[in-house]
Amino acid sequence: MKKIKVVWICHFSNKEIRNKIPLSRLLFRTAIRKFLSKKGDLYHDFAPWVTNLAIEFEKFEQIELHILSPHIGLSKLMHSFQIRNINYHFFKPDVFDFIDYPLSKIFKFNKKYYLNRYLVRRFVDDIKPDIINLIGSENPYYSISVLDLKGIPIFVSLQTVYTNPLRKQLSGECIELNWNVEMKIHKRFTYFGASGRKHRDLLLANNPKAIVFKMLFPIQKPPNITEPSKVYDFVFFAASVNQKKGVEDAIKAFGLVKKQNKNISLNICGKCKTDYRIKLNTIIEKHDLTDNIYFTDYFTNHNDLHLQLKKAKYALLPYKLDVISSAIIEAILLELPVISYKTTGTPYLNKDGETVLLADIGDTQKLAENMLRLINSPKLAEQLKRDAKAFVERDFDNTASATRLVNNYRAVIDHYHNNTPIPEEQLFSTEEFPLY
Repeated sequence: MKKIKVVWICHFSNKEIRNKIPLSRLLFRTAIRKFLSKKGDLYHDFAPWVTNLAIEFEKFEQIELHILSPHIGLSKLMHSFQIRNINYHFFKPDVFDFIDYPLSKIFKFNKKYYLNRYLVRRFVDDIKPDIINLIGSENPYYSISVLDLKGIPIFVSLQTVYTNPLRKQLSGECIELNWNVEMKIHKRFTYFGASGRKHRDLLLANNPKAIVFKMLFPIQKPPNITEPSKVYDFVFFAASVNQKKGVEDAIKAFGLVKKQNKNISLNICGKCKTDYRIKLNTIIEKHDLTDNIYFTDYFTNHNDLHLQLKKAKYALLPYKLDVISSAIIEAILLELPVISYKTTGTPYLNKDGETVLLADIGDTQKLAENMLRLINSPKLAEQLKRDAKAFVERDFDNTASATRLVNNYRAVIDHYHNNTPIPEEQLFSTEEFPLY
């Protein structure tokens, strides 16, 4: 089979690649972030699905993969290297890329990211790929670059869909630049990969002519962890603790449960901006939960987060915008019974029998009832742990997901150049992912 040259345009970081790139100490940027109340280490693991996908692609000899990504703190403009058989290309983003996000909301300016776009074009011109895979159209600081690229088939992997009419209601914010850039990408290109029905439907509302493939991101498989002592009853975790992740609902439901169980505990893990933490503290005090809720900051190394999560008995993850959050899958693989909201994807986890406990979005009373079901029924908790893990290991196989993506690339290339019909089995099926 002919070898194909693939470029990913994305944004991620992990410890292995940080050991390969020259990074500065960023003292000035750290001071600016503290001034703007942005907590957390500047250098940390994020977007683990990109790392997991790269690990799978190391197995494919028929693919020459080049990964393009900005990286904050890069001490030179461009830096390339190879790990095993994957080619990595990092670039230093616009000077104010990661501090103008909060400023743009204050002063209402939209950046064009000319430097980032120029550097991506330079990489692409040198590589001359057969196909480009944009991973995440909702992040304009790198996604805007695909709007400059012509004569190459573009495949867009939907991490989420920012142009959701309910975004403001569910997340509390909607940034005009992110919305506008994603809308342009949706309308301009033809080939997309979706992992859930909601993303597929929102995309087709923006571009009825889009061709949508089934695509699943590889899941983060936790390492073997020695079982620690249980310190908390429930854990809530997210890379960024915010409204759209449902943390306020989690706290309110937890408050209802405390009325029957005075000594229960909740651990909240993840980055939380100072002003939002103040808001959460107000909710916590209102529900008399100050002695029951504990905060843990974002972990630089993702595996350290897994160890922390294992200190809890159950995972409380009432996410609102995700189809099936990768955090839910991680919790399941860590053998934590999961309580979540009924999004357009989470009922899929129960298609062969109950594996997660679900409530309608906003129904904190039902969340609390599900929490009490777990507390009061160790047998149910054990059943959910066993059945959920078996389902995920069967239906979310990483190698199968990566192989499907490779087949999608080949189908896109053939369709783009020769108008070859795309095999039906590679397209997104509404029968497999019905409306819930």
